[in-house]
Amino acid sequence: MSLTPLDLDNAMLLASEAFLPYGCVTSANPDDDSFSFTVMSGSGEEVLRVTDISYGRYADPARLAAVLAQARRDLELEGCPLDPWNMPALADDGGVPETTPNY
Repeated sequence: MSLTPLDLDNAMLLASEAFLPYGCVTSANPDDDSFSFTVMSGSGEEVLRVTDISYGRYADPARLAAVLAQARRDLELEGCPLDPWNMPALADDGGVPETTPNY
């Protein structure tokens, strides 16, 4: 089964949700269809910056998951504990599924 490539907005949304309890600010670079993200501590201190995630690295959900997993490992090695996270199962249209409420 082949998934539709992720678009830039959905890739940035996934990145912004992967680093809780830290904040994650994403920034699109429309000139070359890439984005970057910065993970911030609760006090606003930058704890990690990843630049230039190209279309080839984010359009494929497996490649984006690998980029985000490596960034998470880097943070944890620096002593920044993160909430559990897994790449969500994606719809065939490349969209990010809605999160179901935890009851």
